Amino acid sequence: MIRILLWPLLMSVTLLSGCSLIQLSNQETLSKLDHWNIQGKISIRSPQDAVTGYLNWKQEGSGYDIFITGPLGQGSTSIKGKPGRTELQLPGWKQPQIAEAPEVLMQHYLGWNFPIQDIFHWIKGQPAPGADFTIKKNDYGMTESLQQHGWGVEYSRYQQQNDHWLPGRIKITGHDHRFILSINQWTVYD
Repeated sequence: MIRILLWPLLMSVTLLSGCSLIQLSNQETLSKLDHWNIQGKISIRSPQDAVTGYLNWKQEGSGYDIFITGPLGQGSTSIKGKPGRTELQLPGWKQPQIAEAPEVLMQHYLGWNFPIQDIFHWIKGQPAPGADFTIKKNDYGMTESLQQHGWGVEYSRYQQQNDHWLPGRIKITGHDHRFILSINQWTVYD
């Protein structure tokens, strides 16, 4: 009889300690994660436009290469950069436009207030460094929602890649814009 009563208690302690290990290990590994590639879909809604497309984003340290194509391969946008230099290439352009920050190019040429430099961190479920934020986590320590710089970020459909738990769906709203990233595949380079 005592064995029957102790079994649920033992299982609860084991599960709780496992959750704590997931929390700690996921946050530590996410902070170090800076080489990855995602593939999926993106939906962008602004006051002037609504666009959907396919997304391929390769992050290598502080350098990034983001490629968005429209349905059936119609039209493509390329954003490549590193700190201090960003290139934007749109269909029909003979050469890319260059600026110090990606947000400047996106706003000027596309009309999108797209916080790329913050999204480098948000995409992993973490706040961007150096600014105030509000964060809500689930029982496993994974981010459910994040508020920063006037943007709200919601996370769902987490998937495991190597030692990392990464979101499969990210919804970003604020400043009259909404972005939804539906990530089909994360590739993590350790």
